[in-house]
Amino acid sequence: MSETARETAPRRSPTAGGYARGEETRARIIAAGLKVFGDEGYERASTRQIAREAGVMPPALQYYFDSKEGLHLACGQFIIDISTKGFTLTLEKAEAILAEGGVQDGLNALCDVLDALLDASLFARGSPDWERFAARIQSERDSPAGALIQARIAEPLRDICARLVAQATGSPLNDEARLRAMAIIGQVSAFHVYREGALQLLGWQDFNGPRRETIKAVLRAHTQAALAV
Repeated sequence: MSETARETAPRRSPTAGGYARGEETRARIIAAGLKVFGDEGYERASTRQIAREAGVMPPALQYYFDSKEGLHLACGQFIIDISTKGFTLTLEKAEAILAEGGVQDGLNALCDVLDALLDASLFARGSPDWERFAARIQSERDSPAGALIQARIAEPLRDICARLVAQATGSPLNDEARLRAMAIIGQVSAFHVYREGALQLLGWQDFNGPRRETIKAVLRAHTQAALAV
């Protein structure tokens, strides 16, 4: 499949009168894909297994997604969509500050991006199947969905954070700025990737409400200290 075709999963719409049912079927196949891909991984998962999980005949997968690759991309796009709600506006504001703001503005924007990243990471934990799929593609970054998420989320996030680090410290955008950005972003993983361990350590049931605001305050303090500003 060409790079252009890989950008987004194919989407076919049923004819008039069957649209709602077609969308429901498509959503059910994606849900089954998230489960099976999360359990088995991209290479081991079979379209027949996914079809059985979705309660459809195997040709339905080809009709809606063209191939296993197309379905994997659609699952990746689903994770992107639920993870970035409310995140896009924060990145747009950060870009504006990079163009016009000063040192303190850069630091504030970087902390705002971390707040949004934390919210997105915790919001994405909507079901065990979503979590397993997201965790699986961390080790399958060359898979269709893994490559899509790297291109659409991870790489732009690392880039904008590195530029904000450079602005906040009055330094050039170089390898040190990029390393600092990666270390700062990595703080969020303690509450996403290692969620259960963090909850157990803290004696919390979840990261909602005031507890999440406490985490954001700590991340801000750590970020300010790390950048010595």
